Amino acid sequence: MKIFRMVAVVAGLVLAGCGGSEEPGDDTPPATCSAANCTGCCFNNTCQTGNTASACGKAGAACLKCASVQVCKTDQTCGVDPASVWRVQPVSARISASNNGSSWDGDNSPPDVFVAMACPGSTVATVTPEVESYTPAWSTGGCTATAGQLLAERWGCQLGDSDLSVNDPMTDVLTYQLTEAHFVEGNLTLAASGGMMSMTVQLQKQP
Repeated sequence: MKIFRMVAVVAGLVLAGCGGSEEPGDDTPPATCSAANCTGCCFNNTCQTGNTASACGKAGAACLKCASVQVCKTDQTCGVDPASVWRVQPVSARISASNNGSSWDGDNSPPDVFVAMACPGSTVATVTPEVESYTPAWSTGGCTATAGQLLAERWGCQLGDSDLSVNDPMTDVLTYQLTEAHFVEGNLTLAASGGMMSMTVQLQKQP
């Protein structure tokens, strides 16, 4: 009988000890940041406002850090500021060695290459300087427009060879639709067309 009583006492002490270690809330999972409790974005499990370039986002999604040329737009997505002004500047090109098998110029010299272009929102074309070369390069003669205009409408250009009498077109009129990626990268490369093998165009944000 004494043994049974001792066992009962020990069992009671063990059960009491187990119960005493429990604290209220021990089984409550850690709080998480999600669409259920965050209208902005989540960073390190903490809700952010989601309207800054360093932490942009909404509906409890993971915060994004916008690229250096981007802002956190009113819809809480990263993108270039539509009101910002950009210069579209051809910087270099590669020209084919011949004009459909003939020399570009009568004296067999390299062509005098220029680029005529028009930016969205402008009714006046701009033209780069003429450069006598199969690999011309330019730093002036581009056109300007807002990022919003360039994202909404196509940019157009045409390469030509300047001659004394009549300028020879090197390409047809080419049009390109710029994207957010082009602004982030800061440039675009035009594929071969006519006498142009390629051309690199820079997008330069203006002050």
